[in-house]
Amino acid sequence: MRNKYVSRRNYDEEKIKKNILKRKISVWLVIIILIPTLLYISSYVLRQKHYLFISMFMLVAVMLPFFVSFEYKAIRAREIVLFAMMVSFCVSFNLLCAHTIPLHGGSAVVVLSGIALGPEAGFLTGALGRFICNFFDGHGPWTPWQMVSWGLIGFISGVVFVRYDLREKKDLKNNSSFITLIASVILFEVTGYLFVVFTGRDMADTKGIMLYIFGLAGLITGGLLLRKRLKTDSIVMAVFTFLVIFIIYGGIMNFAALIMQSSYTKGTGISLAALKALYITGVPYDIMHAATAALCVFLIGEPFLKKIERVQIKYGIYRM
Repeated sequence: MRNKYVSRRNYDEEKIKKNILKRKISVWLVIIILIPTLLYISSYVLRQKHYLFISMFMLVAVMLPFFVSFEYKAIRAREIVLFAMMVSFCVSFNLLCAHTIPLHGGSAVVVLSGIALGPEAGFLTGALGRFICNFFDGHGPWTPWQMVSWGLIGFISGVVFVRYDLREKKDLKNNSSFITLIASVILFEVTGYLFVVFTGRDMADTKGIMLYIFGLAGLITGGLLLRKRLKTDSIVMAVFTFLVIFIIYGGIMNFAALIMQSSYTKGTGISLAALKALYITGVPYDIMHAATAALCVFLIGEPFLKKIERVQIKYGIYRM
C-alpha cells in the first residue's frame, strides 16, 4: 500500500511529519503566548494607542503557521484565491447584514470557513475579515480584540468539525459527539446555577458572569470528551455556532470592554463588581448575536459548504 506521505516528488516522510508538528506547535504558541502579549501591550503599554499597528502585528502572528508550512508544502495560487474568496464573503456578508437585515452573517461565514478550510485558515479568515470590516465599521482599540474573537471562532470550528462530505448521509440521531458536547454545556450551566443557589450568592448580580464561566467550562470539557469530530449537519452547526459565539466572542469582548476602560482611566483598576456588571448587561446582545449567526448557518450552511466542497474537489484542495 502506498504511503500517504510519498508522492512522485519523493517527499521525505519524516521531514513532513516534523514540519506538521512544528506547524501545530506554532499555532498554539501564537494563541497562548503571542496574541495575549500583543493585547497586553496594546492595553497597558500603548494605552490603546497605535491599535492599527497592533492589528497588523496580529495578522503577521496568525500567518506564522502558514510560513512554517512553506518548508514542506508550497501554497498554490488556487488555495490563496479560495482563502481570499472566503475573506471577501466574510466582509461582504457582515456589511450587508449590518446595513440591511439585523443578522450576523459575517460571524456565520467565519464558522463555515473554519469548517471548510481548517483551523489555521479559519483563524486567519476571522482575524483578517474583522480587520477589513472595521475599515467600514470603524477602527478603534476594540479592533485587536475583535480580530482575536473572530479568529478563535474560526479556529475552534475547524478543530471540532470534520470536513464537509457531499456523499455523507446526515443523521442527527447517530451524532453522539454532538450529544456529548451539548450535554456537557448544559450540565455545567446547571451546576453553576446550583452553585449560586446553595452558596447564597445574589442571583441578579452573579448569573451573567456564571453563564460565560460555566459555559466555557462545559464547552472545553465537551471538546475534550469528543471521540470524533462533529458532523456537518445544519442543526449541529447552528447550535454549535450559537454556543461558540455566545461563550467565546461574548466572553472575550465583555472582558475587553473592562480592560479598555481601565487602561483609559488612570487609577481605575479591574474590579469584580464592574466585571459582573459588564457581563450581565452584555447577555442580551450576545444572545442576539449568537442566535442570528446560528440562524444564518442553519439557512445557508450546507448549501455554502457544498459549493466550497465542489471547488475543493475540482481544484484538488483539501484544507489549508
